[in-house]
Amino acid sequence: MTTLAKLTERSDHLIENTRFMTLATQGPEGAWASTVNYVPLREPLRLLWYSLRRARHSRNIEADPRLSGSVYLTGLPGLGLDGAQFTATARAVGPDRLEELSEYYYLRNFPDEEVRRQWRLPPDEFRDDGPRRFYLLEVREWWLLDIDQWLLDMNDQRIAVPLAAVSRAPDAPAPTPAGTR
Repeated sequence: MTTLAKLTERSDHLIENTRFMTLATQGPEGAWASTVNYVPLREPLRLLWYSLRRARHSRNIEADPRLSGSVYLTGLPGLGLDGAQFTATARAVGPDRLEELSEYYYLRNFPDEEVRRQWRLPPDEFRDDGPRRFYLLEVREWWLLDIDQWLLDMNDQRIAVPLAAVSRAPDAPAPTPAGTR
């Protein structure tokens, strides 16, 4: 049986080491899937990326902020892969947080200053009538591939992971139980 600690460890590894997620959105033209490069934020668990405003998934998010998505890694020990699925809501980052979140995105995504300088887009791209927006997705539900079950009967199932277990940064102390100090 998989323990919560093991599910949390696997989730943390996926959140911190996967750089791309696939989003599934719904809009006036129907369902749409797209892959975007993201960086994570914690407490609560959020995923930050940018896209063109005219992209179909961006238009879909404007019409309906509810979405689902997935992340996965291959080449891992054991089964060779791991993955998670989630439900979430997303919204464009407003001007009040644009500078802060843009800076975080570029620092986290491109730690090397020279590489960051090459990839960084001008701030005006994300303001007013600019062609791009940063988006912030807040995870509502999180599931992992149930590897233990797969190894038993090869049934492809998911196991729900409590959001509180994956919202905290991996190096943050565990919350103190209610009623204790």
